Amino acid sequence: MFHSDYKHIIDRLPESLVKKVCERLLYHSKNPVPLESISRKSKRIESYLRHTLEVYENSLNKKKRKTMTQEKLLHPRSWPECNVFPTSPAIYVTDIGVQTNGTWPEALKHDYEEENNHRVMNKLKVLSQHLLDYNRQTFGKFMQDIEKDYRERVTANKKMRYEIKNLKMQLLETEKELASMRSNSSY
Repeated sequence: MFHSDYKHIIDRLPESLVKKVCERLLYHSKNPVPLESISRKSKRIESYLRHTLEVYENSLNKKKRKTMTQEKLLHPRSWPECNVFPTSPAIYVTDIGVQTNGTWPEALKHDYEEENNHRVMNKLKVLSQHLLDYNRQTFGKFMQDIEKDYRERVTANKKMRYEIKNLKMQLLETEKELASMRSNSSY
């Protein structure tokens, strides 16, 4: 079908895409290529084949990146470490009472659970603030566009209602005039 010099390009494209390229060249709306010219060597055909190959390879790369990103999200081992819960000395509850791992003197023993809860709450506050900031940055423009579109539609609807009201008034006036004309013509 195509000239043998383009084999290195055609071999990298799927067969269905090669057929589409041929059809597009044959049935191009402004400048179709005759069937006998497709098998000849031509700058136009070569550049179109190269362009098609580039678009095809870009789409493959995009799909590959998307798949890799999805796989990363599915495998928690690839997730970054998040140290929300700080390490603290181990506390064991026994029949005798509370006992630490033995490294803390009696004077320094205190309620680690309360301290951990306090640290966690502080970190959660910071994380929630980061999440709010991120959402504002990410979705702010999106929401502004939606609000703008909504306001434009409301304004257009108001104009349409006003026009409809005016047309109804004109219709009523015309009906009155027709009724008066009919009553005048019957006399």
